[in-house]
Amino acid sequence: MAGLASIRWEDAFHAVMPQINADGLLSQTFDPLLPVQVRFYSYDRRRDFRSCRHNYFELFYLSSGNGMFRMGDQRLDVSEGDMVLVNGLLYHNVELPKTGRERALHGVLLYFLPDMFRGAMAARDDTEYLAPFLQQDNFFPHVIAARTGVPEHIYALMREISTELPAQTVRSRVIVKAYLKMILVRLLKHYSAYTGPVHSFTRKHESIERLDPLFRYLDEHYAEPLTLADAARVVGMSKSHFIHFMKQITGMSFVSYLNQFRVSKAQALMANTDKSLAQISHEVGFCDQSYFGQVFRKLLHTTPHRYQAQLEINERRTAGTGS
Repeated sequence: MAGLASIRWEDAFHAVMPQINADGLLSQTFDPLLPVQVRFYSYDRRRDFRSCRHNYFELFYLSSGNGMFRMGDQRLDVSEGDMVLVNGLLYHNVELPKTGRERALHGVLLYFLPDMFRGAMAARDDTEYLAPFLQQDNFFPHVIAARTGVPEHIYALMREISTELPAQTVRSRVIVKAYLKMILVRLLKHYSAYTGPVHSFTRKHESIERLDPLFRYLDEHYAEPLTLADAARVVGMSKSHFIHFMKQITGMSFVSYLNQFRVSKAQALMANTDKSLAQISHEVGFCDQSYFGQVFRKLLHTTPHRYQAQLEINERRTAGTGS
């Protein structure tokens, strides 16, 4: 697509994964005067991304490549030029095909805090701008196809916003807000026929809160043996109800979620300590180092030894540049 060569792309894996905490919450730092960001990410298909959620709203525009966007327990095919709306409550991630000639896909993301339009400083009618995000029930069409022309129009406005950021003057902030409202109006028109309930946002938020005790428990006990029965007990559900609820909210089984969490803890230990892989696998809850290697390779498409070796190479390169 025209103009991609001039963009400086960030590696999404290294930019995003370290910001995901124990309960899968992805944090971003916003300017309190203008809580808007535009990021340009490159996604390597050799890496799997941990599912996450966040407290801001997001527009994801696929600039190049084809992939799949997992939204809760839905799997949405996304093609070049498509756009995805995310209100952040459902656990989601980008999944890339592991075969094909293209090694990466490129995505442009617009983040903003909804309080810009529903906080104390917002006008009475401003909440209406957020309707396409607040109405995201189980039937909401998250993907806007390229053929509608809407994604390309919005992408052009996202690029305009990016040229004003960081918005350090009143003029720049006014311009960014105007462009953002133009984007939201375009979305309002596109979804004008959709009549999903606006309270679905509140319902999903309450559902996630039901899992909060489990996230806290995992953060404190991930090194110990944990079973499905343990998880169901922590949140006060039957095993059958918990299995369905966990899959619906996070898009993953409890075992898959736990393995991703433990591997992310292992990555942190590998990057920040000199401990052996045997020590690390034990400390993050894998009683068998061989099984730890299997899970690690399945998620990251490399072995723990190769991952650790690459960390050492990167560290030497950084030391060599004097950084």
